[in-house]
Amino acid sequence: MRFRVRRRHRHGSAGWVPDPPKTDGVEVPESLHALVEVLAEHAHDNWARQRMAEGWRHGRRRSDRRRTHPLLVPYADLTYEEQETDRLLALETVRLILLYGYRFGEPDPARIGE
Repeated sequence: MRFRVRRRHRHGSAGWVPDPPKTDGVEVPESLHALVEVLAEHAHDNWARQRMAEGWRHGRRRSDRRRTHPLLVPYADLTYEEQETDRLLALETVRLILLYGYRFGEPDPARIGE
């Protein structure tokens, strides 16, 4: 199956206006909620790894000059509210995948936790 992403661009008075596909009506089955959480942690870990590779480190306050950021901690150490940013990104990603007609299969128990 060949799949082409339809690029949608809009420009308003302030320049580019994001116009992502509408996913509000896409239901994520309960069986995928654990996957959403795994994807959220993965997104945070990748963000943190990238920042650390750029010389950033944990600090009580964000400082671009000192390259410190209070969220450079393990995902599990973030508050629920802090995790929510990554969780919403993961949830929207899964919704978009479902919107485009892809389906998820059952995970291979031997691979869980690798």
